[in-house]
Amino acid sequence: MRAMQRIVLAVVVVWAVSASAHLCNNIYRTPDRIIVKPEQQVVTLDKEDTFRVFVQNNYHTYVHKLILTASVDTEGVNCTVEPKQFDQLKAGERVSFQVKVAAGAAVPKGNHPVKFRVSAQEVGFLPAKEATNDELADALSYGNYCGPVMSAETLGKRKDQRGVDKLKGWISQGPGDYNCRAIRALGKVGDAMGKETTASTIEFLRGRLTVNDGFYRGNVLLALGLLKDKKETFEPYLNHRDDFVRYCALSALVLAGDKSTAAVEAIRPGLTHDDKYVKIATGWALAAILKDKPAIAVLDEVFKTNDAQARTMAGDAMVDIANRTYGT
Repeated sequence: MRAMQRIVLAVVVVWAVSASAHLCNNIYRTPDRIIVKPEQQVVTLDKEDTFRVFVQNNYHTYVHKLILTASVDTEGVNCTVEPKQFDQLKAGERVSFQVKVAAGAAVPKGNHPVKFRVSAQEVGFLPAKEATNDELADALSYGNYCGPVMSAETLGKRKDQRGVDKLKGWISQGPGDYNCRAIRALGKVGDAMGKETTASTIEFLRGRLTVNDGFYRGNVLLALGLLKDKKETFEPYLNHRDDFVRYCALSALVLAGDKSTAAVEAIRPGLTHDDKYVKIATGWALAAILKDKPAIAVLDEVFKTNDAQARTMAGDAMVDIANRTYGT
């Protein structure tokens, strides 16, 4: 029988996402580290041996797709690790890998350090990926705040009727911050659902113009403008006593395609209006249709406000403008 070979488990660890893993006497108490520790420091073997290597996530967040690799610089000594990876480690969670070290007949007796490397796809977050329609539909049940409204809007743009139906359901509830957000989302779906659905959506929104609330009615007019409704829909509101309703009607004309000097100049004073919502409606139309730089500057300014509702509306406008410019 040939002489036993001595494999020294040198814990030289390279951590591919953060700082190098740290080893100390209180190894599992070290914060903000990925800890790697073999169950034995020295392995003496004839041909091969298997041992465990413990890995602990000491970050205060998740680690995803954690992989341990082991290697020996000496030719003829090979290491394999199982499992290939752990998909997720919670904060403070400890797992173990099985490491098999095998030495060929020509490997001389002596110390052969084993080096370990830990890597992960990321710490604390999962990579962004496009949600499926069913995942978006699941999010519709979370209430009527921005996330579900955005999910419904995306479904509508993907020609999934569930999104349009949900938006209409929220809108039918009447005035409310997020119901008005749903109105704008329905307008931004545009003609993605096809001519027949667009026509029925326009009819649905026209019916909501009877709701006696200025902010709600103004948002309905904007949505109808985004859907390119006919001029006759907006005409009764072009001289409305409510400034927001009036400017939304004027802006809707431009959004619907009226680029005439008269239409553009009629809404331009809205960029300097005292009401920030009037500024948003005006800026939306001028920036979306004419790429007007002063209008874009106004939307940027309003977006910095501490008013969450105004910031959301300005954000809706800016996303729509960006999609028109760069595509969805």
